[in-house]
Amino acid sequence: MADFPVKTESSVKTYRKAASVFFLLFALPCLLSVINITFAESWKIHFFPAAVILAAVIFGPTGGVAAGVSGSLYTALFLGNPYVIVGNALFGAMTALFYKKTGKLVLAALLAYLVQLPWLILTDYYLVNLSANFITRLVVVLLLGNILWAALIQLNIRPLKKLFGYKP
Repeated sequence: MADFPVKTESSVKTYRKAASVFFLLFALPCLLSVINITFAESWKIHFFPAAVILAAVIFGPTGGVAAGVSGSLYTALFLGNPYVIVGNALFGAMTALFYKKTGKLVLAALLAYLVQLPWLILTDYYLVNLSANFITRLVVVLLLGNILWAALIQLNIRPLKKLFGYKP
């Protein structure tokens, strides 16, 4: 039997970090994508942008893209809108890049949303054939949701990074 230098503490930290990466980038966005709260005459607040924003802050553009893609799978597959994958990947990457430049998460999420917005409008209107009224409501709800999630994450960024094993 070969002697392998095994460091239990290091191995546990590595597995814990890998599990947190998987959770933040793939599992959490998928889970949150099926949760929506309906309010004010069938408007829905979406939860998965929270996971995309959090992954973008912790893991950078690659994490933002991965979370954006995994969070969009439900919509793409079950609601017939594959274009949402590109839009949310773009949102995740841009949130990370703008956050790195500004250090302000709400501003970063707003700027990323502005980059994503033309893609959302053009694909939803011309390729998915959604009504202008529906798209307008979606634009407003996503804007408000992105501001909400970015603000909540910004308030809690240090404990969240610490929770997932990253230095603030």
